[in-house]
Amino acid sequence: MLGRGVLSRLHCLTQQESNTLTLYVDLDQGSRANRHGGFLVQAQAMLKNLRSESGDDQQLDDAVQRAVRLVSNVEPQGRAAMVVVHPETGLEEIHQAGVHFPASAFWRRGAFLRPVVEAMDENERYAVVLADARNARLFTVYLGEITEHRHLLSDTGARSRGVGVDQWRAEKRHERHHDQEVAAHAKSIIDALRDLALEAPFDRLIVAGSPRTTVQIERLLPRRLHGKLVENISLPVTAGEKEILEGIIEVQQRMERDQERRVVEGLLSEMHEGGRAVAGLEEVCEVVSEMRVWTLVYEQSIDAEGGECRECGILTTKTSGFCPRCQAGLQPVSQLVDRLAQVVLETSGRVEVVFGAAAEDIRAVGSIGALLRY
Repeated sequence: MLGRGVLSRLHCLTQQESNTLTLYVDLDQGSRANRHGGFLVQAQAMLKNLRSESGDDQQLDDAVQRAVRLVSNVEPQGRAAMVVVHPETGLEEIHQAGVHFPASAFWRRGAFLRPVVEAMDENERYAVVLADARNARLFTVYLGEITEHRHLLSDTGARSRGVGVDQWRAEKRHERHHDQEVAAHAKSIIDALRDLALEAPFDRLIVAGSPRTTVQIERLLPRRLHGKLVENISLPVTAGEKEILEGIIEVQQRMERDQERRVVEGLLSEMHEGGRAVAGLEEVCEVVSEMRVWTLVYEQSIDAEGGECRECGILTTKTSGFCPRCQAGLQPVSQLVDRLAQVVLETSGRVEVVFGAAAEDIRAVGSIGALLRY
């Protein structure tokens, strides 16, 4: 599965002087054009255009052949695939994802990973508990894919109904016993959640199912898990994976827009108060090169070229000439924002890509900014 580990490894392996081929292919079988191998025709057309633009390049020809072989052998399971080929080291990999990537091809120094970085920002890993008094199902949702991890079944009895004094007293005793069984069921669910957090760490938690059970779960959640709880949604415990995924994606998108708005507001507030924030491409290049960035924030549509020092590695908006720090030569960087995002992730920072109203707000200060470490 795509994740930070894959990105970091690909970045390290492909940051050579020689170029890397990165190809994003639309695999979605919901599109008629992609069926019966149509996605391979799409990939071949993009690679043909790339070769015509690059002129005579034996390494690119070799990379194209390897990429076509990878795509022709793939069995579509996700909505898109990322193909990375670096002929010099022999690297050739294909990774599928459950989210859409714009179909595109790149032949440049280093793998072009920005679409994946942006998808990771847009899709945090969610854990989902779907429970009633007897059943519980645990899922994780990440990058448009849903995985079921646990199905718990308790021996909780049904609540009784009676009439008359004796029956009423018996019903009250039975109800107390039923509540105890529901609480025990909730505790077993939380134990399973703790185990899941170790096996597949998640960023957010959603609890769904019958109100009586979900209230117990929320009440008993330990502080560490309660801090991840974001919402309680209405879903039957028998819901199918498609229904669950649609519900989670709706929550994700709403929460992501809210978070983007808060991040941009915080960035602008820090700038106005002379705090720890900068905006504008040149200023961001400087603080990223100094490894001072806690959160990089940029508008999704921003595009820029720049340069990287061959010796000390600083990034700049200059595409040629000499490094302002050590006077060594600069090498051009065609996708400067992509390179900035990679450096921030490698230094344990965060990347926040913003859309909609938040994008309009950050556009006023250059479409890119950074919150700095303390």
